[in-house]
Amino acid sequence: MTIEFQTDSRIYVDTNIWIYFVEGHPSFSPEVRALFLAAARSSARLTTNEITLAECLLKPVRDKDERKISAYETLFDQGTIEILPLDGGLARRAALAGGMLGLKLIDAIHHVSACEAGCRYFLTGDGRFRSGPDLTVIGID
Repeated sequence: MTIEFQTDSRIYVDTNIWIYFVEGHPSFSPEVRALFLAAARSSARLTTNEITLAECLLKPVRDKDERKISAYETLFDQGTIEILPLDGGLARRAALAGGMLGLKLIDAIHHVSACEAGCRYFLTGDGRFRSGPDLTVIGID
C-alpha cells in the first residue's frame, strides 16, 4: 500500500490501528508502519480520542499484561499524538450522527471526533466502517 497524505493534514487513527502498531500484528503491522511513515513525511498530525486509550487498555488490564499496559501509556503520554477529549456533548453528537449514518456508538464517537477536529483522513482496520463525505477512510486489510 502506497499513500501520500496532504501536507500538514490531520489524520484520525482508529483504535484497531494502534493495537496493530503496539502489539505487532503480523498481517497488518507493516501496513500500519508504512502509513505512519507517510504521515511523518507529510508532517501530518496523528489524532485520536480518549476513548481509544480505554479501548487499547481494556484487554491488557484484564490479562494483567504490564508490558502492553506500559507500551500504550507510553505511546499516548509522549505528546506526539493529539488526544481529543470525550465529554457529554460529544457523546450526544455521536449518538445523533451514529443514528443517521448507521454506525455503532463507538464508531460514531470516533467519526464525530475526527470530523470536529478537522481530520481529513481516518485510518482504520475495520472494513465495515462507514463515513460521510467529510472523511477519506483508509482501511487496511
